[in-house]
Amino acid sequence: MIGQHPEMLGLPETNLFVRENYGELQRLYALRKQSSHGLLRAIAELGLDGQNAENIRIAQEWLERDPELSTSEIFRDLLVFAHPRRLVDKSPFHIKSLESMLRMLEAFPDAYFLHMTRHPRGNCESSYRFRKDIAKKVPKDSKASLLIPDSDISPDDLWCLPHLQILEFLESVPPDRQLRMRGEDIVAAPNEHLITIAEWLGVSTSPEAIESMKHPEASPFACYGPANARFGNDPGFLESPKLKPGRVKVLDLEGPLSWDENLFLSDSIKELAQYFGYH
Repeated sequence: MIGQHPEMLGLPETNLFVRENYGELQRLYALRKQSSHGLLRAIAELGLDGQNAENIRIAQEWLERDPELSTSEIFRDLLVFAHPRRLVDKSPFHIKSLESMLRMLEAFPDAYFLHMTRHPRGNCESSYRFRKDIAKKVPKDSKASLLIPDSDISPDDLWCLPHLQILEFLESVPPDRQLRMRGEDIVAAPNEHLITIAEWLGVSTSPEAIESMKHPEASPFACYGPANARFGNDPGFLESPKLKPGRVKVLDLEGPLSWDENLFLSDSIKELAQYFGYH
């Protein structure tokens, strides 16, 4: 949504900053090839005039020419391709380690960081369903299975740990370049909260600009890509990218989780969730 603002451009999931250079990143991609799709689609769309199988192939060859090329330099190339628009990156792997987030800040000290939250119950239930769907499609003895968390991974690892790492990281970010919002609030009242985000970023808050932000389906990455780079975003978003504003289901911090009647949200999760405004 933010990337649909006329002055912004939302990237697919590049996962660039999880490693120092492309050679290291390529080894990560080898474990789960579709993790590379977002970066390939971004290069094809922004630097090669469109996402088609041939441009994806050219993008792949360009990256492989120099394994020592830093991931920060690759991101700078994307910035040049997108100019004068500002880039938005929401890669989920970036919050898996404090090192990845610090790498972003070191490369781009003037960057803005939006900390998005979701109720821990909804977040954990969604993550569990996603892992379950992926596990069905990936043979247990394949390398890709190494990236699928165990079915008994705890809600603390799924929800609490990433947020604690984000909070630690944000201690290094100037207050005026960080903002926290609950995703549920944006869905419930997009006009109000998108204006707040636009003001914080220093971009236009005109009705036309805000209306554009409410149409994520207009992104060139809001659909499946060519056969050699089909993904690059959450499959749920690719299947149904339109914003569905309205009241969000009220969730409770108490009670068992759906996949295990003996599993509950811990006191640590509840405390952090309440800090974020959940009850």
